[in-house]
Amino acid sequence: MNELIEGPHRSKLTFVASRESTDCLAVDRLVRVREPVSRSKSGVQGKVADVASGRSRHAESQNELKAFRVLVATATPDAWQEQPFFLEYHHDGTKHRYTPDILVVWGANQEVVEVKEDSEADKPENQARFALIRELLAEHGYQFRLWKRSEICAEPRLTNVSLLLRYRRVNVSAAEHERIRRAFSSAPELSVRTFSETEGMTVPGVLRLVLDGTLHIDWWEPFGLDSRVSITPIGRQVWPFPYPARSRRHCQEERCH
Repeated sequence: MNELIEGPHRSKLTFVASRESTDCLAVDRLVRVREPVSRSKSGVQGKVADVASGRSRHAESQNELKAFRVLVATATPDAWQEQPFFLEYHHDGTKHRYTPDILVVWGANQEVVEVKEDSEADKPENQARFALIRELLAEHGYQFRLWKRSEICAEPRLTNVSLLLRYRRVNVSAAEHERIRRAFSSAPELSVRTFSETEGMTVPGVLRLVLDGTLHIDWWEPFGLDSRVSITPIGRQVWPFPYPARSRRHCQEERCH
């Protein structure tokens, strides 16, 4: 593994790459900069199967576990990495090291994400610390986001995420994919019931395409047979969600138009 150091700035970023690096830092080549650390006596809280990247993501807390599930199901990023780098800086005469929870990339947009309990996120000392971290990361070209537990666990999205992730390993044949594509040629939205009642198409196949980002549901409505499936994003667009340019490109690649 190669250590990649970015600078000079008021702070230093240290990455670890799994393969030989190029001039451009590729997030899909990064590995976590430290081993999973338990925040409780029970050990690492769990793993999330990320089928798109062909690997498992290790969560260090229940909040991270839920956050990773939401990210895998709803975001369709170009790449993302847990524990992506060390940020080292000096403040008030003391050296500090910060390791963010997630780095998420959509095209040129790179967001560093910290997962926190609401009570921790609202503490004045943490707000001041993260304000400084936001400034330092901006100097490296990264945005910073504090992702609170209340946002991660908001319903009905979290329940919908748990339901749809059951279908992440479904194989959609080329023939079924083409039938689904043709079904949308006459209408931009169809109900789940339509697919359940139409020969040659299956609800699991449709939900697998939702997880791919090829099709879309309203994550903020309870999922059922009357739920809408669309070729474009519908419902409230609450982070994390594909940026518009990403959604259009992904749909074109998957021939959903």
